[in-house]
Amino acid sequence: MCLLADTGELPVQETAAALVGVPKLVIFDCDGVLVQSEEITLSVLITLLNALVPDDAMLDVTRFIEHFRGRKIVECLREAEQLLNIRLDSEFEQYFRKQALDALTESLKATEGVIEVLQALTVPFCVASSAPRDKIEHCLRLTGLFSYFEGRIFSCYELGRWKPDPLVFLTACDTYGIDVSDALVVEDSVTGIQAAVAAHLRVLGFGPAHRHPQLVAAGALPIADIREMLAVFN
Repeated sequence: MCLLADTGELPVQETAAALVGVPKLVIFDCDGVLVQSEEITLSVLITLLNALVPDDAMLDVTRFIEHFRGRKIVECLREAEQLLNIRLDSEFEQYFRKQALDALTESLKATEGVIEVLQALTVPFCVASSAPRDKIEHCLRLTGLFSYFEGRIFSCYELGRWKPDPLVFLTACDTYGIDVSDALVVEDSVTGIQAAVAAHLRVLGFGPAHRHPQLVAAGALPIADIREMLAVFN
């Protein structure tokens, strides 16, 4: 995979367009790429966890949004138990999911420019996410994106393996009959990028400029605006 040495803000032609070859399939992550949900759901999670411990033991919200980004929730909960020296009861995960769903329903928005991108693409595209299918579909419906992805959704929960395992991306490529060398992944998390790299897929790391160094270090070319990815097709 070809990476750029400069990890600062780069012109479009020097980021996405640096990828060689026009993709025949685009695989989007959902949370943090198509919709801006990671900050909402993880803020809810960390707030609920912090309510269980003294002030001096609380998790830093900004740091742990990044730390938990793109990871399986059960894995995050097990790590939080160790970090906070607590034991979560069997109902905590379901309570969190209900609170997160309410927060998403109230505040979730599609990523700026994403509909423009979807309408401009002339190759097949799909979504491959570590989230459960019902959450993926709920987020897409809330933001007016479901019609673009109906019948094009791949969930790690249905495969039993989660990113950074590459299976969800490999399954998408197999379903479309596309070689991994002809597909492009758009991810916002280190975990997702690691999954794409493990599958030998080209990957764009989407996020604000201050996150670009970690996205590049994981193996992605960085973009700060989702519309920058269209440079690949020019």
